[in-house]
Amino acid sequence: MNIFDATQTHYNAAGVHPTTDPDNPRSQFAVNRYENHLPKLIRPGMRTLDLGCNAGRFTFAMEDMGAIAIGIDCAEIPLLHAKKVAHRRKSQCQFNIGDIAALPYKENSFDLAFLPQNNGYLSYQILESLTVQLKEILSDNGIFVVIMHDELVKRAGEESLSERYDVQTGLMEGNRTIPNKGVYASPWYFWTIAFARYIIEKHLLLEKVEQIEENRFLLVFRNKKRNGVQ
Repeated sequence: MNIFDATQTHYNAAGVHPTTDPDNPRSQFAVNRYENHLPKLIRPGMRTLDLGCNAGRFTFAMEDMGAIAIGIDCAEIPLLHAKKVAHRRKSQCQFNIGDIAALPYKENSFDLAFLPQNNGYLSYQILESLTVQLKEILSDNGIFVVIMHDELVKRAGEESLSERYDVQTGLMEGNRTIPNKGVYASPWYFWTIAFARYIIEKHLLLEKVEQIEENRFLLVFRNKKRNGVQ
């Protein structure tokens, strides 16, 4: 099973947890972490894309900030819940099933794309493919916002890492237990801030890197087009 299939299977099996349900107050902590950051980046009327939106915590939050928000995810079960929440709220948020490696959007569709700690599910090749796509689908001067951990910091001193880490691909083996459902493969790619910057900066301009917590970083990249032509 590849990482895309494993992630899709895992999140469909996990369903919607109170900490990922936009209608549950227990999920608000995730948005609150960035209450001093996201509102500074989102303007009323901005078209935003939530990459790996799950049940839509950040999609709805961006709409609350004035954005026209769309979320995309590969797992159907969380997306179905997001659509039900949107219906109950009379929200204009839209939710699409899809693969980040092949986004179903046209040129200049968005002003901001948001990747909230999902980079670990992306191979080095897929992150670069995503960045190339964003060069097209983001507007001139549009931004790509990445929230990520640095695995060198996170895994420091972890003796078992060498047994689970493929040095050529960066893929780490892992499992996650879902109560009453079983154990599911949960592979993850080894990312550092420096390497993410190296890949994304091939196509988008780095605007800032900001440390939010001990090992939580916000990276902002800008899409620059010359006279509307890349």
